[in-house]
Amino acid sequence: MEEDLKYLLSGYRKYTKTTQREVAQMLDIPLFIYTALETGAFKQPSEHTLAKIKGLTTEFDEENLKHIGRGYMIKDELGPDFKYFLRGLKKEKGLDLQELDKMPTEECLRTIGSVDMDEFDVLEIGRTV
Repeated sequence: MEEDLKYLLSGYRKYTKTTQREVAQMLDIPLFIYTALETGAFKQPSEHTLAKIKGLTTEFDEENLKHIGRGYMIKDELGPDFKYFLRGLKKEKGLDLQELDKMPTEECLRTIGSVDMDEFDVLEIGRTV
C-alpha cells in the first residue's frame, strides 16, 4: 500500500472534493505530515496512520482512487507538456482523444492514471508525433 499511498490519498481527496487540511483532520494527523504523504515524501507512515487511511478509504474502490490520484498528478506534473502526453497515449495505446475529451474530468483522469507506462516515456513518444 505504501508505494501507491500518494495516489490513493490524492485520489480520495479529489474524488471527495476535500482539502488537504480536511483530510488531515479526518486522519487526525498534522497537515505537514498529510502533505508529505500525498507528495510521496513521507515514505514510512506508522501502522496506526495506515489503519486510519484504510478506514477512511475502505468504502471506495482503492484502485479507482489510485488511478484518479495518479491522473491528477500526471496532469499537474506535466503542466503545459500534458498535450504531448495525450498525443503519446494516442500513438501507444490507441486512445481516442475526442472520447477522452468528452469524459467528465474525473473519469478522464482515472483513465489517464490507469495507463501502465511511465508518464515521461509517453511524453517523449508524444513529442515525436
